[in-house]
Amino acid sequence: MKYKDFLNLLMTYKKLTEDFRELYAMGFDFMEGRYPLEVNASKIFDTTLDLSFTEEGVDWINWFIYENDWGTKDWSSMKVFDSQGNVIDRDPMEAYGARDEDGNPICYSFESTWDVVKNHLK
Repeated sequence: MKYKDFLNLLMTYKKLTEDFRELYAMGFDFMEGRYPLEVNASKIFDTTLDLSFTEEGVDWINWFIYENDWGTKDWSSMKVFDSQGNVIDRDPMEAYGARDEDGNPICYSFESTWDVVKNHLK
Protein backbone atom coordinates (compact mmCIF):
# COMPACT_ATOMS: atom_id res chain seq x y z
CA MET A 1 0.00 0.00 0.00
CA LYS A 2 1.22 3.47 -0.86
CA TYR A 3 0.29 6.74 0.87
CA LYS A 4 -2.23 7.69 -1.84
CA ASP A 5 -4.04 4.36 -1.30
CA PHE A 6 -4.00 4.84 2.48
CA LEU A 7 -5.34 8.38 2.13
CA ASN A 8 -8.04 7.26 -0.32
CA LEU A 9 -9.11 4.45 2.03
CA LEU A 10 -9.35 6.72 5.07
CA MET A 11 -10.98 9.64 3.27
CA THR A 12 -13.57 7.34 1.70
CA TYR A 13 -14.37 5.80 5.08
CA LYS A 14 -14.54 9.26 6.70
CA LYS A 15 -17.00 10.46 4.05
CA LEU A 16 -19.05 7.30 4.43
CA THR A 17 -19.31 7.72 8.22
CA GLU A 18 -20.25 11.38 7.79
CA ASP A 19 -22.97 10.41 5.30
CA PHE A 20 -24.33 7.78 7.68
CA ARG A 21 -24.37 10.34 10.50
CA GLU A 22 -26.27 12.82 8.33
CA LEU A 23 -28.76 10.18 7.22
CA TYR A 24 -29.25 9.11 10.85
CA ALA A 25 -30.14 12.71 11.72
CA MET A 26 -32.83 12.50 9.04
CA GLY A 27 -34.27 9.35 10.59
CA PHE A 28 -32.48 6.58 8.70
CA ASP A 29 -30.83 3.98 10.93
CA PHE A 30 -28.22 1.98 9.04
CA MET A 31 -26.66 0.65 12.25
CA GLU A 32 -29.53 -1.20 13.88
CA GLY A 33 -32.26 -0.87 11.29
CA ARG A 34 -33.42 -3.39 8.73
CA TYR A 35 -30.42 -2.68 6.51
CA PRO A 36 -27.26 -2.58 8.67
CA LEU A 37 -25.16 -0.93 5.95
CA GLU A 38 -23.04 1.01 8.43
CA VAL A 39 -22.10 -2.18 10.27
CA ASN A 40 -21.17 -3.89 7.00
CA ALA A 41 -19.15 -0.89 5.80
CA SER A 42 -17.22 -0.91 9.08
CA LYS A 43 -16.52 -4.62 8.68
CA ILE A 44 -15.14 -4.05 5.18
CA PHE A 45 -12.95 -1.19 6.45
CA ASP A 46 -11.71 -3.22 9.44
CA THR A 47 -10.96 -6.23 7.23
CA THR A 48 -9.00 -4.05 4.81
CA LEU A 49 -6.95 -2.64 7.69
CA ASP A 50 -6.34 -6.12 9.13
CA LEU A 51 -5.17 -7.40 5.75
CA SER A 52 -2.83 -4.45 5.23
CA PHE A 53 -1.39 -3.65 8.66
CA THR A 54 -0.14 -5.37 11.78
CA GLU A 55 -2.23 -5.14 14.95
CA GLU A 56 -0.15 -2.18 16.16
CA GLY A 57 -0.68 -0.36 12.86
CA VAL A 58 -4.43 -0.95 13.04
CA ASP A 59 -4.44 0.32 16.64
CA TRP A 60 -2.76 3.58 15.60
CA ILE A 61 -5.18 4.10 12.71
CA ASN A 62 -8.13 3.50 15.03
CA TRP A 63 -6.62 5.88 17.59
CA PHE A 64 -6.29 8.57 14.91
CA ILE A 65 -9.90 8.09 13.80
CA TYR A 66 -11.75 7.49 17.05
CA GLU A 67 -9.62 8.98 19.85
CA ASN A 68 -8.15 11.89 17.92
CA ASP A 69 -11.26 12.62 15.84
CA TRP A 70 -9.43 12.37 12.51
CA GLY A 71 -6.77 14.77 13.83
CA THR A 72 -9.23 17.49 14.85
CA LYS A 73 -9.38 16.92 18.62
CA ASP A 74 -8.36 19.94 20.70
CA TRP A 75 -6.05 18.32 23.23
CA SER A 76 -5.19 21.67 24.80
CA SER A 77 -8.68 21.82 26.29
CA MET A 78 -8.22 18.50 28.09
CA LYS A 79 -7.64 18.84 31.82
CA VAL A 80 -4.95 16.82 33.54
CA PHE A 81 -5.18 16.03 37.23
CA ASP A 82 -2.55 15.14 39.80
CA SER A 83 -2.97 12.30 42.29
CA GLN A 84 -4.90 14.61 44.67
CA GLY A 85 -7.38 15.60 41.97
CA ASN A 86 -5.98 19.09 41.37
CA VAL A 87 -5.82 20.44 37.82
CA ILE A 88 -2.26 20.65 36.54
CA ASP A 89 -1.38 23.74 34.48
CA ARG A 90 0.56 22.82 31.38
CA ASP A 91 1.75 24.24 28.13
CA PRO A 92 -0.92 23.63 25.44
CA MET A 93 1.83 22.50 23.07
CA GLU A 94 2.54 19.63 25.47
CA ALA A 95 -1.08 18.56 25.72
CA TYR A 96 -1.21 16.41 22.59
CA GLY A 97 -2.42 12.85 23.15
CA ALA A 98 0.17 10.64 21.40
CA ARG A 99 3.91 10.99 21.20
CA ASP A 100 6.85 8.98 19.93
CA GLU A 101 9.71 7.80 22.10
CA ASP A 102 11.39 11.23 21.71
CA GLY A 103 8.29 13.10 22.90
CA ASN A 104 7.25 14.37 19.47
CA PRO A 105 3.51 14.38 18.63
CA ILE A 106 2.41 11.59 16.27
CA CYS A 107 -0.78 10.69 14.40
CA TYR A 108 -2.07 14.28 14.34
CA SER A 109 -2.83 14.28 10.58
CA PHE A 110 -3.29 11.77 7.78
CA GLU A 111 0.34 12.24 6.76
CA SER A 112 1.75 11.87 10.26
CA THR A 113 -0.40 8.78 10.84
CA TRP A 114 0.96 7.29 7.62
CA ASP A 115 4.50 8.01 8.84
CA VAL A 116 3.78 5.79 11.86
CA VAL A 117 1.73 3.01 10.26
CA LYS A 118 3.76 2.50 7.09
CA ASN A 119 6.26 0.76 9.35
CA HIS A 120 3.49 -1.71 10.26
CA LEU A 121 2.48 -2.78 6.76
CA LYS A 122 2.16 -6.51 6.22
